[in-house]
Amino acid sequence: MTRLKRDPAAQLSLEGAQTFLLGLARARGLELEVFAQREQNTSVSALKGEVTQFQLSTQQGVALRVLRGGAWGESFTENLSEAALERALDRASENAELTVPESGAALVNWPPAPALDLSGEGLSGVTVAQKVAAALELDRVAAGADPRVISVPYGGYSDSVRDWQVANTGGLERSAQALSAITEVYPLLSESGQSKMDGDWQFTREFTQLDPTRTALVAVERAAALLGARPAPSGAFPVWISGRAMAELLGLFAPMFSGRMLEEGKSPLAGRVGEVIAAPGVTIVDDATLETGLLARPFDAEGCPSAPLTLVEGGLLQAVMHNQGTAARAGVDSTGHAKRYGLGGPVGVGHSNLFLRPHAPGGAAPPAAFSGIQLLGVSGGHAGANAVTGDFSLEASGFLVQDGERQHALDVFTVAGNFLDLLWDVRWVGADLHWTSLGTGAPDVLVGALSIAGQ
Repeated sequence: MTRLKRDPAAQLSLEGAQTFLLGLARARGLELEVFAQREQNTSVSALKGEVTQFQLSTQQGVALRVLRGGAWGESFTENLSEAALERALDRASENAELTVPESGAALVNWPPAPALDLSGEGLSGVTVAQKVAAALELDRVAAGADPRVISVPYGGYSDSVRDWQVANTGGLERSAQALSAITEVYPLLSESGQSKMDGDWQFTREFTQLDPTRTALVAVERAAALLGARPAPSGAFPVWISGRAMAELLGLFAPMFSGRMLEEGKSPLAGRVGEVIAAPGVTIVDDATLETGLLARPFDAEGCPSAPLTLVEGGLLQAVMHNQGTAARAGVDSTGHAKRYGLGGPVGVGHSNLFLRPHAPGGAAPPAAFSGIQLLGVSGGHAGANAVTGDFSLEASGFLVQDGERQHALDVFTVAGNFLDLLWDVRWVGADLHWTSLGTGAPDVLVGALSIAGQ
């Protein structure tokens, strides 16, 4: 019987690459973790009734971590040939010899992960024409919804199908798939020499649930509300923070709940687990098992099963997010928050679906006579928010409110404060949850005072 020779340059499947690497590592007596991922993306943009961009892309590769003497050695490759995979394993093994040992480093064969449906009906039956139609509909409706719309510079449809798997030489082997379909649009409106832009977006795992018309109309309504803006006052004012703005703030300061940040002394929450850090109405949860959440996952980047984690309960800091290593050094169990920032990045700690829990419907009613600033959104977080201290000074949009009634929009202003002080000062929490594309959510909240500076 003639045996066919294997071509070491032939590309393997993700599953084949994983099997090859684990077998090679076991033959060499190495402890190895393999993280493999394939992502297929579609992106369609439209402007003035024409498609301005159509892009299809597929990316795949494997990331390796070899554990030798308590030290991690890492490498990655997008070339899935046996020759390239063997070189990647060699590099990871060599890198482990050059790396300082890390207390608590270990490969774990975790318990089973929860069964989550993150693919819905899939995209196999959705045609390219349907995807293009969604982008064109966004542009058409937004452009025609208000005579003051002068352009729709940003908008379109995108989707992603992501398959990933984690396995190690300790016996762990699991895989998952997640699908997302997203529409977003940002129209530009002008009146009396003043131009304003705002937008809206929708995420779903079911293409048929997308509603481009509604998304476009909401976007135009939001932008139109900002026209006629007047200079903002300066001083300390009560602030009604919209759910969208509160979710944006939560996203900016999510790193302060990272076990990695705490152990490095880069979070104001270091040493404070078990302390009250916020008002009684504040409960913050991270739930990777929330199937409708953008960042849902059945297990983390190390294969640890996902489970809801309450970080803050009624103002009390109960827990922080951990991967396997940070948990071991803190003397607790992993919370399933290991995260990879790209195949070439190290394993860190990151949130999934992080949200400030809304009050149940029928709870305390909002104050009818509120007077102050309504905060619609914030920007400039890359430079204006410090997760190490909790301080922020951000550009913002919003409205002046008097006795519960909006008076007028405000020109771009600066809102400043400290995130933990803000959580302490929460006077009321709404019942409707609003999500951002950062995977963070929040209801409207009312705080006693924040610093406002007009331009």
